[in-house]
Order: sequence, then C-alpha cells, then structure tokens
Amino acid sequence: MAMGKNKTGIMAAITAASEASKEGASDRAHRTLPKGTIGSVRAGLGGIQEIDTNLILAWGPKDRLDIELTAVNSDAANASIQDLAASIAESGQQVPVLLRPSKDRDGHFEVIYGQRRILACRHLGMPVRALIRTLDDTDALMAKGLENAGRAELSYYERVRFAHAILEQGYSRAEACQALAISKNTLSQLERINRLVPVAVGEAIGAAPGAGRPKWTTLATAFEKEQLSEERVLDVLGQSGDLDSDGRLELVIKEIGKRGKQERSVEQRSPVPGVQIKSGKSGLSVTVKRVGENTRFANWLDQNLDQLIQDSFDRFRSENNEG
Repeated sequence: MAMGKNKTGIMAAITAASEASKEGASDRAHRTLPKGTIGSVRAGLGGIQEIDTNLILAWGPKDRLDIELTAVNSDAANASIQDLAASIAESGQQVPVLLRPSKDRDGHFEVIYGQRRILACRHLGMPVRALIRTLDDTDALMAKGLENAGRAELSYYERVRFAHAILEQGYSRAEACQALAISKNTLSQLERINRLVPVAVGEAIGAAPGAGRPKWTTLATAFEKEQLSEERVLDVLGQSGDLDSDGRLELVIKEIGKRGKQERSVEQRSPVPGVQIKSGKSGLSVTVKRVGENTRFANWLDQNLDQLIQDSFDRFRSENNEG
C-alpha cells in the first residue's frame, strides 16, 4: 500500500494527542474498534484511552536495542525505564503511545510505538495513556517510522538494526525507506553496516547514541579488511568494565590501530642490505633502494625481475603439482 494513499490517517494517529484539548471529552472507546476490545478501554480526552499494560503485546520490526516488552532488559535499559517512570510519576505521561487491536488475542492490543512508556507505566502499576487505531501492517510500520523520525531518538546503529528488521519481515526496500524517511543510498549504507558488523558485536557494543555513521563505517570497514575478528572484539568488550556503549565502541575502534601497528612491525624484513620486504594479509611488497653500492644491484634486478618472477612461479607450480 502506498504511503501517500493513507498519509492523512497515519499522521492523524501520530498527532491526535496534540489535538486532544480541542476535541473535548469522550465518553466511549473509539468507534472504529473491534467489539472485543471495547471492554478493555477506558475513555479519555480526545480519543486517548487508558489501557492496562498487561493487555499490550509486542509487534513489528524491533527499533530499539535492549528494549523488549516480553523479555528481561539489560541493566542500562532498566535504569532508563526507571528514570522515565520517575518522571511520569512526578509529571504524568505527557505523550500517549500508539496501539492497535490484536488480531489474534481478543481484548488485547499491539504496540506500534511507545514501548519505553508502556514499560515505565507497568513499573508504576498504572495504565498507559494510548491512542488506538485500526492500522494494517504497512500503515503501522509507517507510523512507527514517522514517530521515530519525529523524535530523532534512535541511534545510528539502532537505525541499522531497525532497517534490517523491516526488510527481514518481508517489507520492500521502498517501504523501508518510507518508514525511516531515508533515501535508497542511505538504506544501502545501513545494510552495509549490518552485513559487515557481526550481530553479536553490535549487541555487545550497544546503541552508542553519541556515535554516528563515520564511526560505524570505520568499524564495518575494519571487519571487511579483516583487521578485526568477531572473536577478538568480543574478547576486548568482555574486559570493557563499566564503559557505556559509546565508550565500548571507542575501545573497539582503538583496537583497529593497535592491530595495524603490530602487523607492520612483525612482518617487515631485510634479507640483504638495501632490500626491504613487507608481508601482510592483503599483499606482499619488495622495495630495493637505488643508492650507493646498491644502485647496480637495483638496476640489474629491474632488468631481470620479470624473468625471476616467472621462474619462481614455474617452480611454485612444479613443487605443488599444478599445471
């Protein structure tokens, strides 16, 4: 379904909360809801309902690392949710979440966006204020993406994983671009990061909210060039102590430079004066200086190098039973 076709309905679902004060009180659930959900809804202002958080189910591509409705979250995520709960307890829930009626469980709802607010209200033992709309999967995805784009809270790596999750669930690349409000080229960049950075490494590092595309691209390129291995990085991260996710990413990036220096110092040799051989994973190079007494040898080697390499290649093939 094209984005433009239902843009008005999707944006209405996202902005309805801001219009609540203009609409006045409502004494019943939204008229478009399936009958099975009516008993689960207590009416509020402007179509905003109060929903028991135990009736809310997870839905759709995951857009945040460490945040789950149905699983134990990380210590950092739990601390973040508790901070949000303290804010809600003091000032109330200012922004409603967006839900849709569940197709599979009567009287239950699926969360389109607002997982942290739901978990915070669950922590407080209070209902969550919600907008409820009957959106199909495509429109729900677009609403989820638009809300994320509007708040700009997803880190770059969370956008990488969100894009991957959207495509994994069978949505098209065009729909992924619409949901994330990005170009095809940007989507390709996100896909490259996801392809090259092992999932275990990305999850061990975390969201890294302070890091943008350049740092994650540097990390991806290091894996592409085999400057880093998943095993080595996970070992380094296992010794990262109390570093936050941005600190863990910096630690891994510093490891790229360390490994490069070690490789250069170990794999350089000079079998005769004036000749230096450099050997690495990506290639082999020989440098012969044309200075002093070494000039004549360098000139002779220049004239005979092609034949020497051919002879060496023929010997290699003979010794390895090739050709």
